[in-house]
Amino acid sequence: MLQDPSSIQQFGTQIREGKLQITDAVEHYLNKVNERNTELNIVVKGFDDEARNRAEALDEELRQGKDRGPMHGVPIAVKDIFAMTGCLPAAGSGAEIKCGNKDAAVIRKLKASGAIILGTLNLDEFAAGGTGVNLWFGRCKNPLDPRRITGGSSSGSAAAVSAGFCLASIGSDAGGSIRIPAAFCGVYGLKPTYGRVGRSGAVPRTWSMDCIGPLASSVDDLGIVLAAISGFDDDDPTSRRDSDFIWTRQSFDNLPRIGVLSDKSGGHMPLASYERAVRSIEQSGFPLIPKSLDKLDLYTEYHQRVVKSEAATYHRAVLRGKDSTVAPETVAALRAGMQISAMEYLEAQTQRELLLQEFLDLAMNDVEVLVLPVSYEEAPIYHEKTSRDAEMINQEFAKASIFTRFVNFLGLPAVSLPTGLGPSGLPTAVQLIAKPFEEATMLSIASEMESVFFC
Repeated sequence: MLQDPSSIQQFGTQIREGKLQITDAVEHYLNKVNERNTELNIVVKGFDDEARNRAEALDEELRQGKDRGPMHGVPIAVKDIFAMTGCLPAAGSGAEIKCGNKDAAVIRKLKASGAIILGTLNLDEFAAGGTGVNLWFGRCKNPLDPRRITGGSSSGSAAAVSAGFCLASIGSDAGGSIRIPAAFCGVYGLKPTYGRVGRSGAVPRTWSMDCIGPLASSVDDLGIVLAAISGFDDDDPTSRRDSDFIWTRQSFDNLPRIGVLSDKSGGHMPLASYERAVRSIEQSGFPLIPKSLDKLDLYTEYHQRVVKSEAATYHRAVLRGKDSTVAPETVAALRAGMQISAMEYLEAQTQRELLLQEFLDLAMNDVEVLVLPVSYEEAPIYHEKTSRDAEMINQEFAKASIFTRFVNFLGLPAVSLPTGLGPSGLPTAVQLIAKPFEEATMLSIASEMESVFFC
């Protein structure tokens, strides 16, 4: 029986040495999906036949001497927000979605890299939630303990990697939607710098702050996938021309300086696992520099103005009609954006660059990365409710994303990495945050920390 490769690199070594056929690997992962997906509700649409055909073609390419690089033949899955030729995304909704009739930029890049897309993944409707609960497709369950939430909105993206359904996945992050589910499901999740990965053909939560990024089982795998999907996107006006990413792990003459929270109140959230992680980092010799996030509440307030305004604008057809194919709580959450004035929205937008520069000058002037909590210390247990109104959804996600939303508002890169197990035996995590477009440094430091937490 085929053993799961431990990484994309190991997978690549096995297929290039002839120890593993891509077709066999794809069949193995499809079987795992078929065995557990009914229980966990992670994959919403499978591409079994297409994946098998593509695997045969990619095996043949290797026999002919054509090697597309590190992603050649890698089985992955993607959040159900990306347009694909002949397959429109549902975006977690029963409503009709319009996002073009050609492959999204990320899908084009994945196909060109040689990746094999096994299927699309569950999410909170319109990415407007943080639990993985979905009226239309059912609740996406945490593979480590199905009683627990996955986090969201990239619920299926984290759960798919955690369940071993694929070697990596793609999610999107507008306020923690990659990092939080990665933390809850015990995997690694990367939110790139805003503008690093093109977003054309993807259903947005907020076009001013959405970032598309990978989830995987190691830091190295995140770097490999980011290299495949990064780069300029002609159809995305926010895409940067200098956004190509090459993953090479950096070495450090001296251990990097790490910024940590000086105030451990965390908005009255328990931070015991964070404090343990910080002690481990310190004991490994990393210089720690306390940092205060004095304007965290302001960043979060501005973030919410932008998210809510833009979501209401994008889904205005839903708000104008009486569409029974959108959950009532989702409609109510979207409607909150209609209460934000143009003046309030523009104030938030015009302050972003000034606040980013101030943050870099004060919080990151003498450190390479910040290490902060991600969310709750462990994935919460899901409690069935007859109804979840917009205010309840907002409160749930607000508490879970205290330390994640500001990163999107400022456009910074961040990576969530596991740090061990908490009191309930579930994964704990921290996030590393870096300066814009310094993903290589951030991931290299994260690689150093992997050995701290899992020596």
